[in-house]
Amino acid sequence: MSNQEKLYNVFSSLFGVPKDEVNDALSPDAVPKWDSLGTVNLVVELEREFNVRFDLMDVMGFLNVGIVKTALSEKGVSFD
Repeated sequence: MSNQEKLYNVFSSLFGVPKDEVNDALSPDAVPKWDSLGTVNLVVELEREFNVRFDLMDVMGFLNVGIVKTALSEKGVSFD
């Protein structure tokens, strides 16, 4: 499974969004469960899945899936 598939699976399972609707533009505005608690759960899952650690400044910028992907890339996760 590619890292993009893993990332999209995290969003799908955590927020109940169908996998085919997860894309880089998906944002909290379109996902009711992606609130402050949802963001905390997202960070925990991402850190577990990709074996990375985020700081508060990273998390504050999680405004859509594409930004999360960029943050993961900056931590060494490859999205080919």
